[in-house]
Amino acid sequence: MIKTMLIAPYSGMAESVKQIKLPDDFHVDIEVANLEDALQLADSVEDQGYDLIISRGGTAAMIQEKVSIPVIHIDISGYDMLRVFTLIQDTNHSVALVGFENICRGAKTLSSILEYEIEMFTISHRNQVRSQLEELKRLGYTIVIGDVVTVEEAQKLGIRGILITSGKEAILDAFDEGRRQYQLLKRAHARVSRYHQILQSLPPNIILVNKKCEIEFSNLSTENDEITNEIIEYKQINQLVWKVLKEKKPYWESIETNKYNIDMQIFPIKQDDSLIGIYIQALKRVEELSPVKLISRVVHTPIIGDSSYSESVRETINQFAKVNERILISGEQATGKMTIAKSIHFTKFGQDNPMLVVDCSLITQEGIQHLVEKVQMMDKGTIIFEKIDSLPLQKQEQLCNFVQNTPNTVQIISLSEQYLESLLHNQLFNSDLYQLVSMLTFYTKPLRERKEDIAAFTSYFLSEFHTHSGNETLGIRKSSIEMLKEFDWSGNLNELKRRLKELSIKATGYYINEDHVHELSVREDRQKMNECMNQENFISITGTLEEIEQQIIQKVYEEENRNQTKTAKRLGINRTTLWRKLNNTSVRESIDKK
Repeated sequence: MIKTMLIAPYSGMAESVKQIKLPDDFHVDIEVANLEDALQLADSVEDQGYDLIISRGGTAAMIQEKVSIPVIHIDISGYDMLRVFTLIQDTNHSVALVGFENICRGAKTLSSILEYEIEMFTISHRNQVRSQLEELKRLGYTIVIGDVVTVEEAQKLGIRGILITSGKEAILDAFDEGRRQYQLLKRAHARVSRYHQILQSLPPNIILVNKKCEIEFSNLSTENDEITNEIIEYKQINQLVWKVLKEKKPYWESIETNKYNIDMQIFPIKQDDSLIGIYIQALKRVEELSPVKLISRVVHTPIIGDSSYSESVRETINQFAKVNERILISGEQATGKMTIAKSIHFTKFGQDNPMLVVDCSLITQEGIQHLVEKVQMMDKGTIIFEKIDSLPLQKQEQLCNFVQNTPNTVQIISLSEQYLESLLHNQLFNSDLYQLVSMLTFYTKPLRERKEDIAAFTSYFLSEFHTHSGNETLGIRKSSIEMLKEFDWSGNLNELKRRLKELSIKATGYYINEDHVHELSVREDRQKMNECMNQENFISITGTLEEIEQQIIQKVYEEENRNQTKTAKRLGINRTTLWRKLNNTSVRESIDKK
């Protein structure tokens, strides 16, 4: 068996590999890591007896410089380019592709054949990505196609990045190439095997670090990678390592991180003065109940949609980011309030300043004091009070004092699912706090009032599924989009995303068709009918079957504002049958009495 580590630079590749029938002569382990993170992972791969590494793009190139075992590159094929071109074929925005010569050359040919309007920008080193994207942003480009580095840098600049993913064809080609290069491993096999046996003799839960606290080896299981990172990032770990190196004796230490309480022993390695061992003896996960969440680096999320409302949202974000007034964003659940708040922060401060998200439904007096301490350490940044409408009255006065004493270098944005004016009118909200947090206000529209944006959100979500989950669905028929617009979308964007995920999974080809949406529509109508039937005193079951049927038709007809087309669709009958039943004397008389 050829023991192989596949280091996927993005999660969607890992999911794609799991769905492929791999060659029987390979034993494959899969990890998701990119660039520097992948280098750290690759350091231990060779020592664990792997025969080769498979990765892609810049990640593969960087790993190749660090290890002596073969590193197989997953190439970007014409099929991969065709997939990503299909994802953006209906966009109305300017699209650019940024990549190395080998990518741009093939993409240019394919773009010319298919007559796609995509500009190609060739780079020779990944350090050129940032400056190239800044120039593209200046030129008005809003969508950029590229590899992981390009997409990540695009997000930092507020440009929508679409990742060129690798399909099963390119992945299987890489395994074929790996089989051919397997013989290259024999030269170093004996040395690697001996070193691997030594490491395996160590007790479990061991991490080996060098003088710089860089991980040289870890025999913790992959699900405990997070624990390893918590230890390495612990602020006093460097001091403890140097203390052990100097005194040549072990030390016990109990540390508390954001998620764990960890008991560990730090000890010298007698055979190698440059290595320190960390033995994790006991650990206990800490429940995260804190209402305050720190986001150190805010990832830009684009405002999706081509409607006049979406454009007004983008204009509002730019306007609000220029002033130092406190902002209140109100609207139903899942209408984009948090996305707008993050965009204001990103536009105002960029990615390098912190953002504190406070869940007001969980806040306590101690939590407010904890928030005060965090803000004292902030030079500038943003505080988002999420669900401020759920804050109890007794806590509102405390929050009022906090807001008054917050420096103007810190932006305060409050999010509410209810109109605070109504709560204020019913004496359920502190008037002083309302005046403080609502200097500028914005109301988010529910999806049912911006259905012209459903197509744009559908494209965005399908692209996200393809990148992060390896989903093969690339688009949706225009007729299916029109069917989606008939839905109520009471759950707004969360419901749309959930339904699209379901549709993309059930789709048998690359596109979601009318049949898939129709099946969803029928199920939704049945569910609504059941909900109606379960309401107290909704329909009386006394009388004949015909009389009960007349009551149901009458109720649905009224709820659909006497629209016969919608009524027939909801009842699962054609309009002719509905017209006949509506003209039944009993029903007509009953309706006329209303």
